[in-house]
Amino acid sequence: MEATSLVGTRLTDALRRNRGWLLTSGVLAVIAGAAAIAVPAVASVTIEIFIGWLLIASSGALAVDALAVREAGRMVLRLLLAVVTFAAGLYLVLAPLEGTFTLTVMLVIWFIALGVARIAAGVADRDTPGGGYTILSGVVSVILGVLVGVELPSSAAWAIGLLVGVDFLFYGLSAIALFLQLRGGREETAVGPADRPAGGAPA
Repeated sequence: MEATSLVGTRLTDALRRNRGWLLTSGVLAVIAGAAAIAVPAVASVTIEIFIGWLLIASSGALAVDALAVREAGRMVLRLLLAVVTFAAGLYLVLAPLEGTFTLTVMLVIWFIALGVARIAAGVADRDTPGGGYTILSGVVSVILGVLVGVELPSSAAWAIGLLVGVDFLFYGLSAIALFLQLRGGREETAVGPADRPAGGAPA
């Protein structure tokens, strides 16, 4: 019990020291999330093209890794993986609308899994600041994933932008709320016995 309390205290102190970055990331996430929700179709295509370029870049790294392997069998397998990754990335870049359905299905699965993981993490950290926000964020992720999954395939055109937008928006609001909670806690801590009137009674 004491070890758990010590870990929670250290985590709280670390969050309090970096609360400025927490606020910055929260504000940026809110802006990005609001933009994605406002134009989900455009955001969906943009995200898909971005993922395509990431896959293309990853294929280059995989190819370099394959060439560094001396054994022929492993080299061929890794080169094949690099080629498949490059082909998938090129497909998303050249025809983003065609790959929207597949990417949406993957995103729905990822959202539900992410939501469950967030709920578990929030329960484990329920005694630290932000634990409740993490649980709530996980519940929202699971609900959104299920709702979009039920609406497939009609939801594929706008779901990517909406899911990512809502997740960004919720993370941003949670980060800002956590920042305010940490700042309030610091102000309460700053008012110690030395700041009270002599005798321990209010003036």
